[in-house]
Amino acid sequence: MAAPGDQSTGIPDVEKEPMLLLDTTGSMNYPTSATDKTPRKDTIREAISLVVDALGAEDSQAGHEEEGGGLRTVTFADGQAHDIGDLNPANLSQKWGQIRWAGGTRIVPGWNTLIDTYQDEFGQEPPDQRPLLLGLVITDGEADDTERFAQTISTAGGGVYIVVALIGYGAEHDRALASYRAIESGNAHVKVITFASETNPQIIADSLLRMIA
Repeated sequence: MAAPGDQSTGIPDVEKEPMLLLDTTGSMNYPTSATDKTPRKDTIREAISLVVDALGAEDSQAGHEEEGGGLRTVTFADGQAHDIGDLNPANLSQKWGQIRWAGGTRIVPGWNTLIDTYQDEFGQEPPDQRPLLLGLVITDGEADDTERFAQTISTAGGGVYIVVALIGYGAEHDRALASYRAIESGNAHVKVITFASETNPQIIADSLLRMIA
């Protein structure tokens, strides 16, 4: 589902296609913060619900799209990735309930699947007529293949932007933040935002929408 740009984020004010790359590793079952035992996956589910509600309200073409349109989503965990299609208000509960939250954090297979999914949908169009790909990565820790991921996206440019949104707290969150900010420092097409210990889904959703909508 294509959305307009927002110059305040540093992302061009052009048509863009936000796509979600979602960490579904075992640590997403851990508490959202030291004082809130709500699993991270549940906090993010509520935030994503608000996001797809907002995107769906703005998508005049949703009724004509397969599955009713929505936020195209790829999950990644333990070296595997799955394109689960569009998330929207009508199917979010059912699709979220089918996710298996387990395994280690390897992000490159997920990113490659996201790129393939985008190419399947828009690759037949001339490059200058495709919407900008905005890959929204939601994760809670440093990937086992962070260095490889950095190399993979080091050439990201032109019609590709990446937003890495980190949740969780503590030393693991801080290590992941440092790793992704190192990538960000060398590539203007990579943005990093942190929700360290943030437990309010509305705050998370509002921040994500400012980046992708």
